[in-house]
Amino acid sequence: MMERTSTSRSICPRCQRPIQGGCICGALPDAPLRLRQCHCLILQHPHERRRKNRSLPFVEMCLSTDSLTIAVARRLGGTQLDEASHFQERLTDSSHTNLWLIYPCEEAVSLEQAVTDWKDEQLLQETRATVVLLLLDATWKFAKEMDASNRTRNLYPSHMKRVQLTENDLQTLSKPKRFNIRTPPSEQHLSTAETLALVVSKVENDETIYETLMKPLDLMVEQWHSFQESKKPQTPA
Repeated sequence: MMERTSTSRSICPRCQRPIQGGCICGALPDAPLRLRQCHCLILQHPHERRRKNRSLPFVEMCLSTDSLTIAVARRLGGTQLDEASHFQERLTDSSHTNLWLIYPCEEAVSLEQAVTDWKDEQLLQETRATVVLLLLDATWKFAKEMDASNRTRNLYPSHMKRVQLTENDLQTLSKPKRFNIRTPPSEQHLSTAETLALVVSKVENDETIYETLMKPLDLMVEQWHSFQESKKPQTPA
């Protein structure tokens, strides 16, 4: 009987990806970015947590832990979020009047309008109120189900504002089909990482944040395509 050999690959301790051909540490910032004007809350669908081709992990590696909070659940409220106390506290704290759900719908205002209104409010009240950003991390099918479930059960805080990315917002920074290892409904439908990077860069008024968050994602996509090409059968000369 032939002895079985191990085919396991060495994993990078920092990015948790294969060192050979998969490590993206060279694209990560030297130190995690700490956001000053906003905090990101991510409600992640359980199915998304199990997917290998997710975009969110690359944001997690770029942002400080006090800039990003993730909870895994199909909707807000319930026992699944009981342990995510920081998530619930930031979501329900009425002192955070600037709570934005980044999700498209008819009554949502554009990102550009939301940022303008927020800045005008700060000037009027002479305050520096931060923005809490709520994003749904899932496939578009599951994201629709999550939003509908939260609406039906009235689980969204009453002070929450709905904000969406318009074509004008997308033209400023985003490039189409960036995260093309998954198929969105259209070029206007971005991955969670792309959406978060674009919104945060606008709120923080720092376009370099967008490029910093996209750099490891772009490298991973490049590596993925390279790997797929290497799997194709070679054509005889």
